[in-house]
Amino acid sequence: MPTAQEPEIREHVPRPGSKKATPDAPALSLTVTQIAVRVAADQPEAPKPDGLAGLLLQSYLHEQLLTMLHEDPRVRADEPDAIHKMRVSTRRMRSALASYRRVLAADPAREARNELKWLAGILGAARDAQVLRARLQALVADQPAELVMGPVQQRIDEDLLGDYHSAHAIILHVLDGDRYIRLLEQLEIMVTKPDFTREADAPAAETAGRMLKRDRRRLHQRVRDARAASDDEQRSESLHEARKDAKRLRYAAEVAQPVRTEGSAELVAGAEHIQKILGEHQDSVVSRDYLRRLGATAAGYGQNGFTYGRLHALEEQRGKAARNRFRKAWAGFPRVV
Repeated sequence: MPTAQEPEIREHVPRPGSKKATPDAPALSLTVTQIAVRVAADQPEAPKPDGLAGLLLQSYLHEQLLTMLHEDPRVRADEPDAIHKMRVSTRRMRSALASYRRVLAADPAREARNELKWLAGILGAARDAQVLRARLQALVADQPAELVMGPVQQRIDEDLLGDYHSAHAIILHVLDGDRYIRLLEQLEIMVTKPDFTREADAPAAETAGRMLKRDRRRLHQRVRDARAASDDEQRSESLHEARKDAKRLRYAAEVAQPVRTEGSAELVAGAEHIQKILGEHQDSVVSRDYLRRLGATAAGYGQNGFTYGRLHALEEQRGKAARNRFRKAWAGFPRVV
């Protein structure tokens, strides 16, 4: 499980005159700083197997919120991997709130999940452009020079870098907005003064076991849906959903690790392995769609579409290879809960 780091508070306030600052940004960033200080100072008790289930969830959410707050100034400064790390922390919190939803009062928790989904989507646009560019950059570099016809990499770079910079500008606007601050304030209350249900008083290890069984069944059903798919498009969609469910199971197992030492680590590793394979498959699907568009419009730019077609064929092979790896990995998926 990732270890939370105390936020670097002084970095939350943009330098005067910074081109990334807006008139309200310093005050809003100071609010983020204040929230980070309060959350870091309010450390919940360490969860225990026979302790309260509510404390288990609270401890995990506290850790992930600190990670999110730590990445805030790094995202503003456009530092490497900051967007990815911040996005992962939002997904971990949202997934934990979904898996352990009976532990918290429905209304605040449901709203927080929706807002975390919104923020992850904002961060995701920039992250997706990063991932796609890096993937295609490596693929083009692997091609024989005589088969790269025209400024293929240049066009990809200009297109995806443009997408990234536009998406990052939107992120900066969001981080300097009231909706983001309201989400942080809501999450602060959730990790410092949670509105627990009666389920929160149940033994942590027992509750975690039930959550893992439920999320594991959910993943199994999604895999069955993929096997029963009637065409490639439907199968790809089902595998994409299975990837999300594998991620949810992985994060639920992360929450459980402090109180369920037997089996949780195997589930985390197994679900992460499945998630990565299906992530490779989904990246192939996205890449093919993108390359098809570039190839179809190449003539309009006075370019030859041959290389885009070649890259599309290679991505199709990578997608098939990922599906084969998934079948083998799924056969050995951990059955312990």
